[in-house]
Amino acid sequence: MTPNISLAPFQGITTKVYRNAFARHFPGLDRAFAPFISGVHPEKVNLSLFDDVIPVEDNPVETIPQFVSIDSKEVLAVAATLAGEGYDHINWNMGCPFSRLANKQRGCGILPFPDTIRLLLDNIMPHIPLKISIKTRLGYRNPDELEKVLEVLNDYPIHELIIHPRIGLQRYKGDTNPEGFSRYLEMSRIPVTYNGDIFHATRYRELQSRFPSVKSWMVGRGALINPFLPAQIKGIHLTDSEKRERIAAFGEEVFSGIGNRVKNEKKLMGQMKAVWYYMNGVFSGGIQYFHAMKVCEDSQSYRKFADDLIQLPFASDNEIEDYWKHGLKHI
Repeated sequence: MTPNISLAPFQGITTKVYRNAFARHFPGLDRAFAPFISGVHPEKVNLSLFDDVIPVEDNPVETIPQFVSIDSKEVLAVAATLAGEGYDHINWNMGCPFSRLANKQRGCGILPFPDTIRLLLDNIMPHIPLKISIKTRLGYRNPDELEKVLEVLNDYPIHELIIHPRIGLQRYKGDTNPEGFSRYLEMSRIPVTYNGDIFHATRYRELQSRFPSVKSWMVGRGALINPFLPAQIKGIHLTDSEKRERIAAFGEEVFSGIGNRVKNEKKLMGQMKAVWYYMNGVFSGGIQYFHAMKVCEDSQSYRKFADDLIQLPFASDNEIEDYWKHGLKHI
């Protein structure tokens, strides 16, 4: 069976402009999860908060909006708005590890409170007008926390469970815990998607061999570094020339799309550097060009560095893995 490949959400990077350009230029992607929506007032919904996901017709690939709230009225207001715009699936983020959310029992901070999760689901599930999936971790402070949570989730018609096999306190540092994932995969009565440290197709094949029942996979930083990862997982071959053309077209579409929204050139440069912070890793020696690109303050010099970077040889799996482990700041 051909695997189902989803792009993970990254606040500030995988915006509509990025997601749509990715789907248009890099084959193999089945779905994209949008960064979470928050701050919706249940009594008076501000549609501008939904700009990143509407209109639904803009999406060249299936897109799943996400929420992070623990206010059931807000959740239902978000869901009703999205259903009215044509969506049929929403994702609840129980995995975000950042303390500003976790300290408020949002993101993975809710995992130590299974009774709260049950109360929320009791209030949400009878009224929600679309499918709901959940993105989570093994726990917030320890990898046993998901057990009690999963006992709760198994009692509801959850559409999908996406598990990142780390705890929240790790954020994205240290090793993943495949044994913990295996434990919860066996416990779950909900279809499970694997998410975490798929940095090249070889790594995917190792995990697929270990978890043959898993048919759905979420790629995150691995795809931001190497946008051809979904294609490589699916056995789609592109020549180096085709890859360069696609990266150049992707970069231009993202540059133009962000430029249409951000008129301040310094901010535009900052957002493009965030994209290349990851994608320079697909090139052998790309990090040296990125260090030079970081000082760009105008479009002309940025384009020169980007054009030169694209001409570098493509990195090997070992180089991509090394960049993943040592080149990125895994906050």
